[in-house]
Amino acid sequence: MLLKTLSRPTLGAALALFMFAAPHSLAGGPPPAPPAQVQPQRQTPPPPAPPRQEAQPRIDLVFVLDTTGSMSGLIEGAKQKIFSIASRIAQGKPTPRVRVGMVAYRDVGDEYVTRWTDLTDDLDGVFTHLRQLQADGGGDTPEHVGRGLGEAVSKLSWDPGRETMKLIFLVGDAPPAQREKQWNFQHWVKRAAEQHIVVNTVRCGNDPETQTQWKYAAKLTDGMYESLAQSGGMAAVATPYDAELARVNAELARKTMYAGKKEAREANQARAGQMAELPAEAAAERIQFLKTTRGRGKGSAAAAVSSAPAPVQGAVDLAAQPEALAGVAKEELPAELRELDAEGRTAKVKQLAEERKALEEKAAKLAAERDSWRAKNVADKQDAFDTNVMKSVKAKAAAHGLSY
Repeated sequence: MLLKTLSRPTLGAALALFMFAAPHSLAGGPPPAPPAQVQPQRQTPPPPAPPRQEAQPRIDLVFVLDTTGSMSGLIEGAKQKIFSIASRIAQGKPTPRVRVGMVAYRDVGDEYVTRWTDLTDDLDGVFTHLRQLQADGGGDTPEHVGRGLGEAVSKLSWDPGRETMKLIFLVGDAPPAQREKQWNFQHWVKRAAEQHIVVNTVRCGNDPETQTQWKYAAKLTDGMYESLAQSGGMAAVATPYDAELARVNAELARKTMYAGKKEAREANQARAGQMAELPAEAAAERIQFLKTTRGRGKGSAAAAVSSAPAPVQGAVDLAAQPEALAGVAKEELPAELRELDAEGRTAKVKQLAEERKALEEKAAKLAAERDSWRAKNVADKQDAFDTNVMKSVKAKAAAHGLSY
């Protein structure tokens, strides 16, 4: 054989060459190309994370008010100051979510024993109910305070979270009457403490038994006790911006266009009418409150947030939501749109929305200027109900992540 004639070195080289080439030859094709080098792709950096939104502190605030005849001065003062109180509470940092509720109480034999409004962030609605209260009845010293406090603790929809600031302001000039066992005053003070509800008490007048019971409630719930004049000591605070803010508030309330069922449209128009008639200070404080709370987290867009009355009962404010117009049945349209064609309706709603936006921006500017002026020129009246509310809120603020 030929192999026998090859030298040992030559034979080894031939075998090595065969072993290298054989797999490719047997496969019947050329050797594969060396793998291509993969160029690493340029990594696009991820977009920056959105700024972290601070957790929003929460405040639930309930007024438990004696509405018998001797309390007329304080009730009328509360109507004037409800927006001021809420506006000042909303100035906390970070901006808190504020809900307000109310229980009015008298006694057995009066027109009513209690009337209550559940906790809500719809301050216009709370004002509507407060506005309907008239001080009347009473005439004997004890009143049904136990039921007023008991319903505030047990019937209102308090936020269950421990981190929520829960405050009751019990305001009256007469001690608790001993009525039904289920409405025992001291029992409901203890229940409030168990539910981490702070009861701040404000005695109007100088009745000694009222003082004793009010101090007991405040001490047991870690609240504050104050004694004020029968009127509540509240005084109007006028600023150079109030008249113009009141005018803008009235225009905003009128530049609403509610769609929905007839009863809902009428109810919303009535609410808007009430807001349009607010006194100057209340109107200014209302706008300040709404700009602060509705504008939270909106940055430069906060000025344009609506300070018109929020729709209730399923109605839609077309000036705030023009895009909703297309889905409204003709019979649920406001009267001023019903006889127009589709194009005319769209044009009218668009015009109203633009007018309202301009007013909102003007209101925001005036409210900011008023707030700055007030901080420099107005000192709090220390013996006034609204000042005492703020004192109580500030005392608990740090424990709930708030600063003032």
